[in-house]
Amino acid sequence: MYDNYVITNINGIAIDEADTRFTALAVENGRIAEVGSAEDVASFIKDGWPALDMQGATVLPGFIDAHQHLGLTGQVLGGLDLFKAESLKEVSELIQKDATDKTPGEWILGYAFNDVTLKVPSMPLRTELDELCPDHPVMIVHCTWHLCSLNSRALQLLNLPEDLPGMDIDNNGIPTGIVRDPGAVTHVFPAMSVLTPDSIKLKRFTKACLAAAKEGITSIHCLEGGEYGPGDTGLIQKHKEQFPLNLILWNQVMDIEETKELGLPRIGGCICADGAIDAYTAALFEPYCDQPENCGTLNFSQQQMDDFIMDAHKAGLQITIHCETDAAIEQVLSAMEKALAAYPRSDHRHRIEHCEIPAADQLDRMAEAEIIGSMQPGFIPHLVDMDEYEKMFGKARLRWLHPYRTMLDKGIVLCGGSDCPVTPYSPLTGIQAAMLHPNKEERISALEAIRMFTIDAAFSAFEEKERGSIEQGKYADLVVLAKDPLTTSPEKIRDIKIIKTIVEGKPVEDVRDGPAN
Repeated sequence: MYDNYVITNINGIAIDEADTRFTALAVENGRIAEVGSAEDVASFIKDGWPALDMQGATVLPGFIDAHQHLGLTGQVLGGLDLFKAESLKEVSELIQKDATDKTPGEWILGYAFNDVTLKVPSMPLRTELDELCPDHPVMIVHCTWHLCSLNSRALQLLNLPEDLPGMDIDNNGIPTGIVRDPGAVTHVFPAMSVLTPDSIKLKRFTKACLAAAKEGITSIHCLEGGEYGPGDTGLIQKHKEQFPLNLILWNQVMDIEETKELGLPRIGGCICADGAIDAYTAALFEPYCDQPENCGTLNFSQQQMDDFIMDAHKAGLQITIHCETDAAIEQVLSAMEKALAAYPRSDHRHRIEHCEIPAADQLDRMAEAEIIGSMQPGFIPHLVDMDEYEKMFGKARLRWLHPYRTMLDKGIVLCGGSDCPVTPYSPLTGIQAAMLHPNKEERISALEAIRMFTIDAAFSAFEEKERGSIEQGKYADLVVLAKDPLTTSPEKIRDIKIIKTIVEGKPVEDVRDGPAN
């Protein structure tokens, strides 16, 4: 692709404040030089700039995934992906085939075990995995990354503490092999991450970037480091300019000095205030309906969260924390309110990640404090079974599941992400899911949903002046689609073909493949 060129015969949607539509644009050295009609770009063509006829295709700002994990996605791409398996039999066959391809003693690492799709009550047990792979250590990770299964060899190698929180024990006091939050996050995943050399990680990061680009994504918010991938934030930061997408790094630690030393203006991500709904560790004010003794798990005391958020806010950092349900949201929201009251700061753009089942009054307070909701609409088609959720939460609480319409109406800015590898990269799936919300009163329009993955996602990282819309002077981050999502039936949006992904003026296939070994 040329440094300077013109694109013509397009259905252009700028996603700017004026709701601009256009039929041609010019790109100069990676930035938008002109947005308008064929007549507006005629002078560039006259000066010899190449012109690309898109034959009526739709052009939008490149999609932005505001919550994903490059390190974890790289692990999945380098391991055994179980997400699309349709039965336990298929899962077993995939695991056994992987074992056949490896020498005895090598790890079998399976990812994205989805109990919703498989319609099973639990993760595989130690004894079941022992039967499948007696000669290999095995780890199977749930698609939420908040619990996993280990066989006997894996348990022996990892040498986990007997009293590890989250370790399931049978009636005889023997581990079942299932490890939930917090132990899965504090002990199992860090141990597995350090087994992978940096050279392999870098290749996997690039592979993850290319997988995102295939879905029209030009920018990714990388929530890295911490217990999920010790050292990954620094590794990505060191090689950041060599990856084929625009990367926005979040350091998933409570170490403010480390974050500042890395030169990052933001901290947090999956610093998990609570666990996950599917693991019954998402923290609730009232117990799960089908587990009346269980209110989930808060992983920090209120004082710990208050101190961290106060110190990070005082340091001038943008903050975000993982909170799935109301009790965790309350802990983090109240800590943010205290920090903002003590040290007022306009335009802080603090975020809450997930915010899956908030209490109604918490939304008013988020709006008042100008806290951004970082949402993952793709959870709904991939992870949510409304019948099962009703058993867990009851109708009254389920009314507030992913309350997009209410949040927008209250003035809360929403950004959209996939949480990949929890759900696959696919902004179009997220857009469709937000439009077809199972609670009809929470559905939003196509344009509102597109904004979540473009200009509002850019806003959530202070990048709205450079990316997120197609305007003169901004980076030429573009996605070319075969159909217009504003006029396509909502049920068919995720099936729209991605024709081309352009990052800073260059199609991804023309961009370097990433860092060398």
